[in-house]
Amino acid sequence: SGINAEYGGAPQPGYGAPAAPAGQGYAVSQPQPAPLPSNYTPNPAYSGHGPLPGATNVKDIKAKGANAGTVILNFTCKGLRDRDVLSKSDPQILLYTSVKNRANYTLQGRTEKVKNNLNPIFGTGIDIPYIFERQTFCKVVVVDDDSDGLATDADNLGEAEFTLGQAVSKKTLEMELRHRRWGVKGTCIVSASHTTNTKELITLQFEGGHLDRKDTFGKSDPYFEIFRVTGGQEALVKRSEVVYNNLNPRWRQIEITSTQLCNGDDSASIRIKVWDYDTTAAPDLIGICTTTLGQMKKIKKEIVEFDLIHPKKQAKKKSYRNSGVLKVLQCVSVKTWSFLDYVSSGLQLNCMVAFDFTASNGHPNTPASLHHLNAQGVNQYTMAWTAIGQVVQDYDWDKEFPAYGFGGALPPNNQVSFEFALNANAQNPNCAGIQGVIQAYQTALQNVALSGPTNCAPIIRTATRYANACATTPMGGQGYLILLILTDGQFTDLQACVQAIQQAQQSPLSIIIVGVGNADFSNMEYLDGDRTNTAGRT
Repeated sequence: SGINAEYGGAPQPGYGAPAAPAGQGYAVSQPQPAPLPSNYTPNPAYSGHGPLPGATNVKDIKAKGANAGTVILNFTCKGLRDRDVLSKSDPQILLYTSVKNRANYTLQGRTEKVKNNLNPIFGTGIDIPYIFERQTFCKVVVVDDDSDGLATDADNLGEAEFTLGQAVSKKTLEMELRHRRWGVKGTCIVSASHTTNTKELITLQFEGGHLDRKDTFGKSDPYFEIFRVTGGQEALVKRSEVVYNNLNPRWRQIEITSTQLCNGDDSASIRIKVWDYDTTAAPDLIGICTTTLGQMKKIKKEIVEFDLIHPKKQAKKKSYRNSGVLKVLQCVSVKTWSFLDYVSSGLQLNCMVAFDFTASNGHPNTPASLHHLNAQGVNQYTMAWTAIGQVVQDYDWDKEFPAYGFGGALPPNNQVSFEFALNANAQNPNCAGIQGVIQAYQTALQNVALSGPTNCAPIIRTATRYANACATTPMGGQGYLILLILTDGQFTDLQACVQAIQQAQQSPLSIIIVGVGNADFSNMEYLDGDRTNTAGRT
């Protein structure tokens, strides 16, 4: 969504207003990247040149976890064209999809046929795999099926195209049906729902009490195993560490989803076995208990502990009570929501993009420059922006993108700015749609001299202020900002970037850094929040 002067940050200069210390225009040399902290250990599998070993091409990547799921599309039509002489049309919907473009559709599924109805409500939904990072194109073809089988001789009543992202973000999408010969007639309404990917993350901690001594010259070395029980069959889902020489062990916390633990059923049986570890022989069983997640959750109101029973000892001795107890010290349940859950609840994505205008890119007039535009007005920067913008725009309610440059020397005084609006309007840096950003970028290339250094902390701080301001959208939903930084090299203010990211940890903000060209980007790995918590969440 768009940004304006009300977002809370100090307005930054357009082309006509200088900012930051004076540079020397395009001739300024690029400083060396900032050194990494002494405690940083790079990924040994990454050389800094090209993708990680075994990585797939971007177009083939398959998302996992919170960004993936299954969307169910349901259909209603109104005012369809009547193709039957003695009765009304018998409509059916065929849904085609493509993940490449709008020219390579394959049949995804079909609804049932509704007889003699020009305003059908179809009861059969069609499932589509959903991956946020991938744009899925969809085409609805409404046919009049007068056959008794599949629609081989069906009459086409109209077609409509949309993206899966549009259907998910709008929930209800109404489109005109168009026939290539007869024009527009009727509408198709698409409603999207999803199979939930919501997970319940369970944090558990156990303590043993008065466990049986299993070692001759010492105490037991206990550990436990947790089994999911389904239809009488056990499946091991978690094993603890060993606590040596201790009959009253307190094990470390463990985390597990409720799906793994008990198929998401609080009343399903869970079996816990406590063993004595032996380095030279098989472990000795100390005892077994059976419980449920529901029982362990009662720890909030009462003490929860279970007798550990050794079946053979219990069978031999009538006076046998237990082989110790297992106490539940902690059982905390936290819901983890999927991206589809957020979008379905009204989340609006906003995207801010920042282009690298440093001298290391090369002069735009030279073919070797990363900023050089070919005959179609395209380069690596525009390709990267288009690929990501096409995905994000379906979730942005106004399709207005604030677009910035950094490291450029602005006219008329050739002074360097690290956050200038590409459209030269500091009060309103918004650009209309993907093409609007590209046009502003192309204009900026003609007016802004490439300079340096590659300082990105200012743009991160600007994005943080904007993210906080757009946390609630004008439409009444939640807002979330994606900052896309396109750069040809490593940041020279790396430590300042780390600090800016740490300060943004509680803001509704994600940062995507795309390396353009063949430079060494290995030090940028330090900012990856999946590898280290030094930089916080990126």
